[in-house]
Amino acid sequence: MSDASEARAKAIELCADTMSELIAFWGFKASTGRIWTLLYLSPEPLPADVIAERTNLSAGAVSMGLQELKQWGIVDRAPSSGERKRLFRAETDVWAIVRRVIRERELRLVGRAVQRFTDASAVLEKAIAANPDDTELTFILGRVRGLLGLATIGYRLVESFAERGLFTLDPIRDALRSADG
Repeated sequence: MSDASEARAKAIELCADTMSELIAFWGFKASTGRIWTLLYLSPEPLPADVIAERTNLSAGAVSMGLQELKQWGIVDRAPSSGERKRLFRAETDVWAIVRRVIRERELRLVGRAVQRFTDASAVLEKAIAANPDDTELTFILGRVRGLLGLATIGYRLVESFAERGLFTLDPIRDALRSADG
């Protein structure tokens, strides 16, 4: 193996290991990080058998990983002229990937939290209407409304990042202004 080949293999291995750790932290399978990294660093699309060989993953793990990555829109099939094997390539706009994942996962999670805190508030308001002297219900409602406010701000922050790729503190500033007013 030449020095260039060794350097290339070592760099890809280091990047794949790093991406595997990062992607596992986000709750994805580490193998999908290895597959995406290999495809991202490859100048041309690769067939599944080459992906398996270079990542040391089984054919089944590569197949499942490619399927998951395709569902997220992070990998797609590349057109191949005359090739019998299916070729795959990585989405190369990393910010688009991050925004897509945040929009699909985190935004949905925070939106669900907003809805549940809203539901909890409604339950408590109804209970307080029937039991106006119950100070514990009033106390809990105040805390739930605080959680709802925080979740709502979080939703706006995540939504802003997912849509524009920008993180802005405007939702927090707006909430503070309305709290002062």
